[in-house]
Amino acid sequence: MNNLSFNITDASNGLSIRQYLQNYHVGKQTIYKYSSNHLFEVSDKSVNSEYRLKTGDVLNIHLEPYKMEHIEDVKLDIIYEDADIVIVNKPLHMIVHDDGVSDVYLTKLVNMHFQKHGYQHQVLPAHRLDKDTTGMVLYAKHFVSLAYLSHLFETRQVEKNYICVVENKVKVPKSTIKTKLAKDNKTQKMVVSNYGKLAITHYEVIGYEATRTRLKVQIETGRTHQIRAHLASMNHPVVGDTIYGVSSSRLLLHFSGLSFEMMRTKKVEHFVSNPPF
Repeated sequence: MNNLSFNITDASNGLSIRQYLQNYHVGKQTIYKYSSNHLFEVSDKSVNSEYRLKTGDVLNIHLEPYKMEHIEDVKLDIIYEDADIVIVNKPLHMIVHDDGVSDVYLTKLVNMHFQKHGYQHQVLPAHRLDKDTTGMVLYAKHFVSLAYLSHLFETRQVEKNYICVVENKVKVPKSTIKTKLAKDNKTQKMVVSNYGKLAITHYEVIGYEATRTRLKVQIETGRTHQIRAHLASMNHPVVGDTIYGVSSSRLLLHFSGLSFEMMRTKKVEHFVSNPPF
């Protein structure tokens, strides 16, 4: 069984374990479950969620075990890892989540990797990427970091940058697309619609390539196909976009930059992945 530890400082003195975890946006049901199963420990003694933490305490949480039936030795392109998170480069044509059909998906490979190295707690993604988009996927190594990261994404406290190549020459070098997007049930595409959800996309030209344009794109929101739908609405579909543009060798869209405040240090860290095109 793997443990998770927190060193209690003056800032958390007097808080109950429940309040301490709620500061990381952990849900009440999860806290209750861990408390009921006697998985909280301070000074080698089992405590419940109402235990009042003191400066100098070390809160240990016994993480619920997760064991896969089949484990292989897999190779991951890991950009960053610490006790709370791991950032992995997703290859082309790979899905992030289990779709019930595919035998291979990134989250399965990530968990195989950690199981192989003795970490037997489920590692889960804090966001997703489309199958044909390459780049970084941020994973939480335990339930506290998953709650924390999910809150950051939900409240738009994560800076997300992409590199893409689009068809045609973009004349306005820097601009913002701010529209509502909704799914068209006939075409199954995301389209600009007054009945949709607000989507905000910033772009900047970083180079021209023959009849195409290379862009740096930052999104404030995380709508399905947001970048692809927004750029296509400007007559600049992403190269290789079979849904919103025309087919080519591959979709030239890469999740290249990720910035957010780290859970423990409260420092904003920046992570970069270079596009493979």
